[in-house]
Amino acid sequence: MDLLSEGSSEPRILAARHLSGKTLPETNNAVNTTLSCYNYSLTPDVASYVAALGSYAWVTWACAALVLAVICTLYVCTLRAARQHWKMCSSNVAVLVAVYPVVAAASLVAIIVPRACVICEALAQQIVMIALYHFFCMILAECGGQDKLVRMSDETHWQTRVLPCCCWPCCVLPQPLIKARNLTWLRYTILQIPIVQGLIYFVILVLWAEDMSLYLKNYTFIQPLIGFSILFGMWGVIMCVRTVETFGIRPRPRFLAVQLVLLIVKLQYGSVKSVTGYFELPCVMSLHPAVFVNLVQNCVIILEMLVLSLWAQRLYSAAPGKPAAGRGAPPPAPDWKEGFENKSFK
Repeated sequence: MDLLSEGSSEPRILAARHLSGKTLPETNNAVNTTLSCYNYSLTPDVASYVAALGSYAWVTWACAALVLAVICTLYVCTLRAARQHWKMCSSNVAVLVAVYPVVAAASLVAIIVPRACVICEALAQQIVMIALYHFFCMILAECGGQDKLVRMSDETHWQTRVLPCCCWPCCVLPQPLIKARNLTWLRYTILQIPIVQGLIYFVILVLWAEDMSLYLKNYTFIQPLIGFSILFGMWGVIMCVRTVETFGIRPRPRFLAVQLVLLIVKLQYGSVKSVTGYFELPCVMSLHPAVFVNLVQNCVIILEMLVLSLWAQRLYSAAPGKPAAGRGAPPPAPDWKEGFENKSFK
C-alpha cells in the first residue's frame, strides 16, 4: 500500500494504490453526507435546509403561506357570523375558531425553520387545550349560564359513564344530580388541561433546549402524564356534552371540530415521530428522514386546518339550534323549555 502526498506539508490522506485523486473527494463527500444526514441530534439550519431543498423550498413556502392566508380569511368571516348569531358566547367562539389559523401558522414556521419544530408543536397543542376549556364555557353560555343550567336540570343526572370510562367494565361511576358544586368540580376537571399541559410543555422545552438527546430519552416517560391529563379532561368535556344533549342542545358537531384538531396535533404528531424511529428510511435531498417527514407532515396539517376551517365556518354561520346554509334541517329537538315552565314546584 502506498501513501499519497507523502512529502507534502498539506493534510495527508491515506488511500490505497488503486484509488485515484479524482474519486477520493467524491468518496469523502458521500461519507460526510451520510454522517451528517443520520446524526439525529443535528437539525439543519435554515441555510443548509434551503440549499438541500433547492427551488422546492420557495414553492412549498409560497403554497403554505397562501393556504394560511385563506384560513385567516375564513377566520375573519366566521367571527363576523359569530357576532351576529352567537352573541352570548362570541369570545369563546373566537378562541375556538382561532385554533385553525394558529395551528396552521405554527406548521408554517416549522416548515421554514426546522429547528423550531418542538416549539411549534408545543404551541399548537397548547392552543387546543385552551380551546377545550372555552368550548365548555360556550356550552354553559348556550344553556343560559351556570345558574340557569342548575335550575332547569331539575332531577337530571350527570352522564358520567362516557368515554373513556365506559370502556372499562370495572369502572362503575355514580351519576350525581346536576348541582352547582358538581358543576364547579367539572369546570376544574376541564381547566386542568391547559394548566397541566402548559407546565409539561415548559419542562419539555427546557429539556430540548439543554440537549436534544436528553429530550428524546425523557419524552417517553412524560407521555403517560400527558395522556392521563388529556383523558381526564376529555372525560369531563364528553360528560358535559352528553348531559346537555338531554336538554335539546346539540354541541356534538362543534365538539368534533375541536376534537379532530386534538387528534391531529397529538396522535398524528406522535405517529409521525415513531415512523423514523421504527423504520429505516433513506435520506431525501441530503436531509435526515425525520426532517423530511416533518416537512411533509406540516404541509398535510395546513391542508387539514383548511378543511376544518371551512367546516367551522359552516357550523357557526347559523344561530344555535338552526342548520347552517346548504344543510338539511335536523330532526326537531325536545322542547325542554315548555316542559320546564309547566312543572309545578308546590
